[in-house]
Amino acid sequence: MLLQPRQQRPHGASVIVGPVRDPLTTRSAASEAEYVSRRCIVARILAHPDSRRVGEFAPLFDAGCDGTAEISRNEPAFRTAEGRTAGPLDSSRITRTPLCIELRQDQLCIRHAAASTRVELNGEPLNGERVFDLEALKVGVVILFGKYLTLVLGYLDLIDVAPSALGMVGDSTAMRVLRQEIQRIANIEVPVLLRGETGVGKELVAAALHAGSARAGAPYIAVNVASVPVSLAASELFGHRRGAFSGAVEEHKGYFSQAHGGTLFLDEIGDVVSEVQAALLRAVETGVIQPLGGRTVKVDVRLIAATDSNLEAAIVKREFREPLLRRFSYEIWVPPLRHRRDDIGLLFQHFLRQSLGKARAAERLSPTDPDADPWVPAAFVAALALHRWPGNVRELSNVALRFVVENRERSVARISDNIRSLLQPGAPTMLSAAPQAAPPSALLLPSESSAARSALVSDADLVSAMRAAKFQRESAAKALGISKSYLYRRLASIPEIRSLGNIPIGEVRAALEAAAGDFIAAAERLQVSDRALRIHLKRTASLPDR
Repeated sequence: MLLQPRQQRPHGASVIVGPVRDPLTTRSAASEAEYVSRRCIVARILAHPDSRRVGEFAPLFDAGCDGTAEISRNEPAFRTAEGRTAGPLDSSRITRTPLCIELRQDQLCIRHAAASTRVELNGEPLNGERVFDLEALKVGVVILFGKYLTLVLGYLDLIDVAPSALGMVGDSTAMRVLRQEIQRIANIEVPVLLRGETGVGKELVAAALHAGSARAGAPYIAVNVASVPVSLAASELFGHRRGAFSGAVEEHKGYFSQAHGGTLFLDEIGDVVSEVQAALLRAVETGVIQPLGGRTVKVDVRLIAATDSNLEAAIVKREFREPLLRRFSYEIWVPPLRHRRDDIGLLFQHFLRQSLGKARAAERLSPTDPDADPWVPAAFVAALALHRWPGNVRELSNVALRFVVENRERSVARISDNIRSLLQPGAPTMLSAAPQAAPPSALLLPSESSAARSALVSDADLVSAMRAAKFQRESAAKALGISKSYLYRRLASIPEIRSLGNIPIGEVRAALEAAAGDFIAAAERLQVSDRALRIHLKRTASLPDR
């Protein structure tokens, strides 16, 4: 079944209520182009005394099914990403006294009886019992269980037929969907636009699409157009003939010609100058380019582009051509790392192995003494899982590099103030020696991407985004990667965010008086945007106090 661009498509199968069953031992009746999934609540290993266990998961409940599960040294049975049974946690460093997890109605209750064992939930000590609403599972509840084990509780869509790894690291639902979608659209000869924050790994998604297509044996040319000087953009993209301009002493093949028969990936397409966009649109529509000073040439190129810019806003400002945006039949949204906590353990180990290999210290992750303390402290991995990652996977790779630089000669890593500072808000983490390629997060079609992103946004995320955006709802929606209409619907049910229509005019006037007429200061007091406050006062100027 071929996917139709920009059409609504159901995601997965309906949730099955009942005891946890094992879809990995049951073949579905779905066609090869579809997959069947069941949403479960699972525990994923982020840190373990044996680093080889990182990434394994244990299904605890079917979503929507009440019950009780226990996690200890002896239970439950964990499995690898490929579905093979790996057994219980099975380490003398992990307590036999179980951590009890109870799912009841719309709440998750976590408790532990042994006061001698250190347990933290999302960075806060567990004293007796703690209750979460199920919204917390959409982001993931990070559990530091004792000194040597870090887990994350969250949702996972178990898929009957696991897709191949495609060279990408991670086993979250987002990564499983990513691989399925790459396999489904790689051979569809349409232009694709990758969207997402900086550092999420859009270039790796583009490379995977090329590798999975019929063009895999042909050239793959990746270009960051933001790094191409404006004056040379047309020449670099389309080429030039000798003598076309001053300094053109020989013929030059542009990127389109170099990628003939293969794939051209244009990163940061939002930075392409407007003068070149018309020629780029023609190339996408007809496959025809015109080198500077030469005749038109027909090329056979599949175009994949990426951007972290708001192209719709650029269209309004006449900085980007709307027809060019429309030519990308598929838009794939690559979500940020903070939305895939359950992949952080695997990703961190992946980057550690890369850096340790370069430092000739690979043995740090595979000690010969099974009773030795693990090189990476579990508490540090828990801190990584709770970080917001504004620089996404690229930022994590740089943290891993710094970690190796400081600890490659130690048998047990020490977390210095320098490393801790990397996890503080606004801390610079970029190192020139850091790897530039980064694994992506999720691959979603336009009809799916909004719903998937929305499902990952908690009430706390919404409130934090609104405050960071000074209660400008459009800015908050953009920062969260969700639609304004969805933001408005969600905010209506969050008591911390009030609309001006529900604030008594007397309270509004009192805030203005206390702020000495300063609209911005008054808006901060009321926790609304100053623009909304001005509009509201114009509309309500003649209304009596309420």
